[in-house]
Amino acid sequence: LQTLGQIIDHLSQGGQQRIPTIPPTPQLGQLNREQVATALLEVIAEKTGYPVEMLELEMALDSDLGIDSIKRVEILSALQERLPGAPAIKPEHLGTLQTVAQIVDFLADTTPTEKYTHHVKANQPKTAKNIKRQVLTTVALAQNRPTLSFNFSPGSQVWITDDGSALTDALCAEFTAHQLIPRKISLNNLDQLDAAGLLAGLVILSPLRKADDHFLRQVFKLVQQLGPVLNKSAQQGGAFLATVSRVNGRFGLTGSNQPVNDPLSGGLAGLNKTAALEWPSIHCRVFDLAMGMEILPTARAIVQETFMRSPMEVGITSRGLQALELSTESLDNSDLKAPVQEGELVVISGGARGVTAQVAVSLAARTRATLLLLGRSQWPTDEPDWLRGLKLEAEIKKAIVQQAGKPLKPVDVEQEYERISAEREIRSTFELILNAGGTPIYRSVDLRDQQAVIETIAEVRKQHGTVKGLIHGAGVLADKLITEKSAEQFDRVYETKVTGLKALLEALASDDLKFMALFSSSTGRFGRIGQVDYAVANEILNKIADQQAEQRPDCRVVSLNWGPWDGGMVTPALKKVFAREGIDVIDLHSGAEYLVNEISTPPGGPVELVILGGESDEKQRENNRPQQNIHVSKAFDLDLSIEQFPFLSSHVIDGKAVLPMAVIIEWLAHGAMHNNPGLKFQGFNDLRILKGVILSADQSIELQVMTGKAIKSDGVHVVPVELSSIDNNGKDLVHARGRVVLATKLPDGQAAAAQLPLAAYSRDDRKIYPSDRLFHGEAFHGIREVIGCSSEGISARVSPAPQPDQWIKQPLRNSWFADPLALDSSFQLMILWSFEQYQSGSLPVFAERYRQYRGSFPAGGVEIRIHVSHQDAQRARSDIEFVDPVDGQLVARLENYECVIDASLNATFQRNKLIGVA
Repeated sequence: LQTLGQIIDHLSQGGQQRIPTIPPTPQLGQLNREQVATALLEVIAEKTGYPVEMLELEMALDSDLGIDSIKRVEILSALQERLPGAPAIKPEHLGTLQTVAQIVDFLADTTPTEKYTHHVKANQPKTAKNIKRQVLTTVALAQNRPTLSFNFSPGSQVWITDDGSALTDALCAEFTAHQLIPRKISLNNLDQLDAAGLLAGLVILSPLRKADDHFLRQVFKLVQQLGPVLNKSAQQGGAFLATVSRVNGRFGLTGSNQPVNDPLSGGLAGLNKTAALEWPSIHCRVFDLAMGMEILPTARAIVQETFMRSPMEVGITSRGLQALELSTESLDNSDLKAPVQEGELVVISGGARGVTAQVAVSLAARTRATLLLLGRSQWPTDEPDWLRGLKLEAEIKKAIVQQAGKPLKPVDVEQEYERISAEREIRSTFELILNAGGTPIYRSVDLRDQQAVIETIAEVRKQHGTVKGLIHGAGVLADKLITEKSAEQFDRVYETKVTGLKALLEALASDDLKFMALFSSSTGRFGRIGQVDYAVANEILNKIADQQAEQRPDCRVVSLNWGPWDGGMVTPALKKVFAREGIDVIDLHSGAEYLVNEISTPPGGPVELVILGGESDEKQRENNRPQQNIHVSKAFDLDLSIEQFPFLSSHVIDGKAVLPMAVIIEWLAHGAMHNNPGLKFQGFNDLRILKGVILSADQSIELQVMTGKAIKSDGVHVVPVELSSIDNNGKDLVHARGRVVLATKLPDGQAAAAQLPLAAYSRDDRKIYPSDRLFHGEAFHGIREVIGCSSEGISARVSPAPQPDQWIKQPLRNSWFADPLALDSSFQLMILWSFEQYQSGSLPVFAERYRQYRGSFPAGGVEIRIHVSHQDAQRARSDIEFVDPVDGQLVARLENYECVIDASLNATFQRNKLIGVA
């Protein structure tokens, strides 16, 4: 199979015809050729940088596309993830699969597995543009999971909050059996707790008689007090934080006869998931109990799972352990009905401004309903003459100062400007709703005042009839780390969401609602640094929504865990932060249209949804654009040869020199710095090797380092970079692409995560070089000692790189930005790991995020700690930490490093001498 077309033909039951128009849905019962072709072409475009429109089915992978065996394995591994029902392409097949069409034929000439057909729906419609919709479900937890070893000091304690049941005593007995000293504590005596001892663990049990707001406030104070203590213990020998809610054993989701029992206890999950991000060294576990469980088996399950490496969130039921899973499912638009009729009353909290204002406008346009908008701001007064006509922030603030008649502090000017902006936005929302055909009503009310909410809704109900829909979109942020957040900040964020919702539900208890949409957040589902209160509150919203769906079977209830929107609380500065993190924001119009579609579906649909932004049309076009049209320009040239770059003779595979990824990083960083002098190299994002730079002993390749315009925000500059050359046909050939991150100063140092419990490496350190595993010559002999290796990862101590002039005759700089020998040694360690696990070599193809916390690596070398997060026989992903062995501090961290594993590498690694060199 040498061309794309041949691969597709092979996968789809034969036939060499061109791809016809792709039907909207694949046939059930088989993988059709068109579906396989589309997926394969998209994967090839993603992994090579070629735009999809440039690819043809009859193209040969090698001669037409320049795809070598390693890149082919990477492509096929990614395709397997896209089409999990397709047959695996094994090494023995690769000799006959030379074209795209041949691969497609091979994959499509089969019947898919049940796992694949489960996710295929007939007439699957498209949701609103650029929206990614994920459904939260529960799945049975696998039985065979590795245990996690801690190195607790003798006398270490585990504290357990007393929930008033026999479960507390049972947990004490189980932890005693694990050589820990248990201690029951009361949340009513936090000021009397003395954590000066060896605290190895904290278990927080939700009360047997249900949690309340006061319980959650006390838990926040407890974690705020003990989190730093646990973090210190974690770095010395290990520590854990476990929370136990009593929602229904499935975190509120349906699928059993267990109704939602205690939705407020579900907030513990949000707290713990945020704690895991702020203190990554602490082993955090989140449990949820079904009612009526036997005490001793429950206690045993909690303790056993605490010491296992498995999903963070585990439900404990009489039918076994449950894990949570997100699956992407498009919204079925085939049975949409108007959520309410013209003139019917809908209550929208936070609906006069920001994101919910856009939702209100879209709902008005679809239904011509009457919308009661509840907000904190007062109804706008008429603007004075001096303010009319002023639109720019600067001119408005200048006018505020001039009209004050007395000196104003900057904060006073800012508050007045915010008031004016809020009133203008309310007026604009009203006008848009009216123009869309709806009837807007605005009332200023504090949602935390239950009586005021009840009276406000009752007053409007008298005139406009019963309420038929609810959208709870109110929310505020007060980002601070757990240790820095005040009780007042926690209460304000928490109460706006939770107390506000409870007041609304009380006011609407007798109304026959047709739909209820709660604005939760991806922060609740995943946690987020600085947003523990927001995570707690939104997880509670999710569980209350589950409960409401049970209690109102004729009402479409949904809790939307939104990602960041392009508006509302997501300011332009914050939007740039998300962009640097690779998070796509949700387009206001698309998100609002999607929500109206979601609440227009019949009752009984999924309740907890994660809604994220998809790639914009512009971004998709940019990703698929031919390389020469990307807005980059040449920073500098390199005439690459063995003579000028002697280190290449120590990096030889199959008789030819291969430019190391670690050196590519140095040159891309230099290109970014070339056009942005005065900044510091902080790291990079999304670095992908598209085609290796390979040269023979007497060959010379002219390389170009290309850079684009820096995106600037808060002192950080993100620079698009490429490494390219000209092929034999005179066309640009991109070898690597990514984004270099520069900054005015490096980020604050961080403590390294605790070392993984690793078994001894199977080989003697003296036999690492040379060996039958690594191809690296003398210049790259960086590994001094392998500390340990297991299926979970590998760790070693490595030497520092020599000065650049010892590797290169005319180096670009007299020092390295990072340490190419340390980086390459980490990749070498993954080769040793892949041989241990799969008896096959591996090579790097992608690295998602690298951050450096020092201007240079230690002169004495570093300790490398690698945690493998995903693995199969074709590919592995891992997080790599570079640690200063002297002080234990993090020097740098490489996240989501990806390597391709292939047994065909084993022989090529042994041919590590340049052909043509004596």
